[in-house]
This record gives sequence, C-alpha cells and structure tokens, in this order.
Amino acid sequence: MSEQTGPDVDVRADGEHRYVAALIRSTGDESRHEVRSDADLLAELGLTAAEEPFLVRRVLELLAEANEDPGAQVPEVIDLRVLDAERPDLLRSLPLRD
Repeated sequence: MSEQTGPDVDVRADGEHRYVAALIRSTGDESRHEVRSDADLLAELGLTAAEEPFLVRRVLELLAEANEDPGAQVPEVIDLRVLDAERPDLLRSLPLRD
C-alpha cells in the first residue's frame, strides 16, 4: 500500500517578509503563490525572522491539504496578517517542524 504525501512546496524569499512559492501536487499540477508576512506578526507569534520561511511553508502545506478537492485552489496571494485575523488560532497552533 502506498502512502499518500502532501504537495511539494518550494519557498523562496522575495524581499523583506515576502515569499514566492510553488506548490507541486502529486498529480503534477503546479501553482505559484505570493505570501506576505510582517515583523509585528512574527513578534506576536513569538517567532524569529529565521523561522518565518518555515511558517510560510507550513501554511502553504496546510492550505494545499485543505484544498485537495478537484477545482479547489490555494489563493494566489496569501497575507498571513489577514489569515491570522480570519483564523486567530491557526498560526499559533501550527507546528513549524514535523
């Protein structure tokens, strides 16, 4: 029996608190995303700038897993400040490492 894995996520810095990412699903479908963060949000979450890329990766993995249904899509632009306002417990409870 094969174990199903989540999407491959390639995250790259694109400026201060800005990232570009590619999600590559097991089907081979690829999508590109921009993720924005800010220093105040990191401070509120108790994270360092070095942990920010890990947070971005985990958020993308979570959103991709939640949108596995055909036709469902991860937003092209993801603002972590907006996501935190909409789902206040999400970022705080997200483990940065497996």
